Amino acid sequence: MAEENNVHIKLAGADVLGLFLISMIAILVGMYGLEVFDGLGVIINVSVAVGIGLFLCTIVSYLNENAICAAVFGLVSIFLIGFTGMVNGSDVTSQEIYTIFFGLALLLIGVVALYQPVRMLPILLFIAGLSFIFLGLWFDMGEDIRAVVGVFWLITSLLALYMATAIGILTVKGKAVLPLLIKG
Repeated sequence: MAEENNVHIKLAGADVLGLFLISMIAILVGMYGLEVFDGLGVIINVSVAVGIGLFLCTIVSYLNENAICAAVFGLVSIFLIGFTGMVNGSDVTSQEIYTIFFGLALLLIGVVALYQPVRMLPILLFIAGLSFIFLGLWFDMGEDIRAVVGVFWLITSLLALYMATAIGILTVKGKAVLPLLIKG
């Protein structure tokens, strides 16, 4: 008879750390889109570190049997680790397709997330998916869509920050203080 052996790692929650990391990179992209600063230097310099952090969150989420977080953190991790190489390339069409693909993948994970109890998660995933799609379209449309990209990434950052804080408080306090729109 086979024995089931589950390993669960409690390191302040991979979901909380992953959401904080996503919020951090999203605020940078949002501020760049809103022309608070002009240059990809800071985003390029932190993208690999954030990507590695999200990859570690992916592993912990997988070990904790959290398939949705593992999928999201894994996708964003791969995007960020490859970001420097992508933006240094000269083929705008491939950059656009690469970015839009990740947006579509997040939208599909958002559809899957509709079947779990935390309603805030699909909202975040739909907004984040659209943020990636608009970012990809920016390669083709140019400055006409820059402000839209900035606003969507700012909203993504704020939603991720809110969810990380709400989940952290829920974990520490044992009850929901900030609503996560949990169906019950």
